[in-house]
Amino acid sequence: MKPLDLNRLNMHTPYSVWEVGDGAYGFKTNFDVLYRIVFIPDQTIWQEGAYEFGILNENRKPSPNDKLLRETIFRIIEEFFLSNPEILLYQCETGDNRQAMRDRLFLRWFSEYVNSDKYCIKVAEIIAEGISNYAAVIVQRSNPNLKEILSDFDEFVSFFKEKPTIQ
Repeated sequence: MKPLDLNRLNMHTPYSVWEVGDGAYGFKTNFDVLYRIVFIPDQTIWQEGAYEFGILNENRKPSPNDKLLRETIFRIIEEFFLSNPEILLYQCETGDNRQAMRDRLFLRWFSEYVNSDKYCIKVAEIIAEGISNYAAVIVQRSNPNLKEILSDFDEFVSFFKEKPTIQ
């Protein structure tokens, strides 16, 4: 992954963003919540060009409804795509059984984002061991392989929805 251009990014983000490691960026909100955004190469579906995107609340403080948080996260996503015109995969954290709420929140944020029309987001519920997990793929609408990428994602998700047959 090419690093994000922090000078360009910070011209547009409400919260100042800094690099905290290879493919990881941090920022602190007005409510003293420290976030780390990570981009990790992911070969689950595609051999190259896909990254898992994660949002981590580093100091585990409650995060109120903060529009500046939403704006900062989506500006980071935009900057990712300016530097890396590939695929983002997103999975809601499952550690506290609030993944359905996180999925709804992320989709609401996405629909309210001013530049959301530049991206295609497809969400799927994957049930593993009786637990609902929510995963999404985010791709620029201008990506020439958009239909193929969405088809690959659907095929991957369908694998988890089909019951294996015993012979």
